[in-house]
Amino acid sequence: MATDTEVGKTRVMESLVRTHRDQPDLLYVKVAQTGVGALPGPPEDRDILRYLAAGADPSAVWELESFREPLDPMTAARLEGRSLDRKALAARLRSAAESGHRVVVEGSGGVLSPFFDDGEGILSLIRAIGLPSRILLVSHPHLGTLSATLAAVRILTLEGFPPEALLLCPRSGVHDRAGLFNPRTLARLLSPLPVHLENERKEWQQVEP
Repeated sequence: MATDTEVGKTRVMESLVRTHRDQPDLLYVKVAQTGVGALPGPPEDRDILRYLAAGADPSAVWELESFREPLDPMTAARLEGRSLDRKALAARLRSAAESGHRVVVEGSGGVLSPFFDDGEGILSLIRAIGLPSRILLVSHPHLGTLSATLAAVRILTLEGFPPEALLLCPRSGVHDRAGLFNPRTLARLLSPLPVHLENERKEWQQVEP
């Protein structure tokens, strides 16, 4: 789960793949990939290919839906005369979990990004699955993160899905002053929620308030 698009969700998935290679029960799922074929670009832009490059077994990687336009899943699907079927997606993921897999799902966009025709997003899919879930919230540490991140945590908590941790992914080439202070500010304001910052070695360090 993330506060917005391009904040590091796929980097977190890559990190999980790298650190859990010895756990074959993990299944890595991209529910809805958008922007497939809309613009020329390298194939590694497709998220599941990044899971594979990080070392995931091909049998442990699922992409459930894909759409051409780089938009929210609901709109991208509508432009192709399609829609995402929440019941069918939930049934497939529930079946995987009940068969013994630990299912790790990467969303699209932010917490409230619409997936389905009724405007609901990935939280409604989690409810439809009906199994216990653990939420990791991904954001960035730079200027503009405070309000978006605090709002996302509040929304998730009010919706009944309080995050277990906040993961902050620095943006490549961005070295603003806010990025030095925001991690500790978030750790203080969100305590006791654990806040972790990715360092240059792609390791996670817990941020002290």
